[in-house]
Amino acid sequence: MTTFKNSPEGDLLKSANEPALPDLLAGFLEYLSAERSASPHTLSSYELDLRHWFQFLFEHQKGKFTLDTAVTLKSLREFLASELAQFERTTVARRLSVIKSFLKFLNREEILDRNIAKLMSLPKVDQKLPYVLKVDQVTRLIEGVPTDNLRHKRMRAIVELLYSTGVRVSELVGLDRDDIDLVKGVMLVKGKGSKERLVPLGRHSQTAVRYYMEAIPSGQRHEGDNAVFLNREGERLSVRTVQRDLKNFALEILGEDGLKVTPHTLRHSCATHLLSSGAGLREIQEMLGHQSLITTQKYTQVDSTRLKRSYNKAHPRILSDEPEIES
Repeated sequence: MTTFKNSPEGDLLKSANEPALPDLLAGFLEYLSAERSASPHTLSSYELDLRHWFQFLFEHQKGKFTLDTAVTLKSLREFLASELAQFERTTVARRLSVIKSFLKFLNREEILDRNIAKLMSLPKVDQKLPYVLKVDQVTRLIEGVPTDNLRHKRMRAIVELLYSTGVRVSELVGLDRDDIDLVKGVMLVKGKGSKERLVPLGRHSQTAVRYYMEAIPSGQRHEGDNAVFLNREGERLSVRTVQRDLKNFALEILGEDGLKVTPHTLRHSCATHLLSSGAGLREIQEMLGHQSLITTQKYTQVDSTRLKRSYNKAHPRILSDEPEIES
């Protein structure tokens, strides 16, 4: 296990006794979990990105790793250049964002005198518009799922809920029976950072969920398990199972159009179709659980793209072969 060496006074380190690198990483992850309510998936991603950066620093320091000599503006720029030569900008931007958060934490804990990462700007990332299904494609997908057995009823309920509410797949599998009120038509969703929100349920999704829950054999559910969606063993359904099953059904029902269908596709489709039908950005933001309205605004780009496409196909001045000449 590599530890830091003593640092000369005046360098980035305030203390001459530097903690071991794994201890700093563990402290940062504990901070994210306790104070930022980060999910296990987020913690795992942050740890992988930081270890990737640590590996780069060790290799370029030839094993003589000290925080004050390794974490410099020059080394960060070298890391950024190396990353951009190998990876997509989105990946590099994410890793640099994690590094900035880590160094900010070390500065807050007075391990570093200053956070030099503030001088680094994130690589500009091209905004990729989300893949969105057309309304008729969603209808075909939902109505194409049969309801002749428990697995099919479960899939119908899942697709209806994903499209009706726009919930994330992790939020979907985390639903408990007490979270769904089929009489009032509302659902309590436990989102990122342990934040809760109420979302409305469409009548089709209410019906699909009711049919599924009523079809579950009494002996299949484990005692004390309150999950809405169960696997064959009577345990809470996993995110991976939902993703796999949805992909298989989408390919079977939509053919090639189903290749890109994921739970997030239905979330994007829900938001875009709501916006197209007149729903406000604020309402969509609240429903989807976005912290920032900027995240929700990407759906206006999707909608405007479709509008331009329809305009180019339909407007007389675009379709005209010859320009009109004023007399």
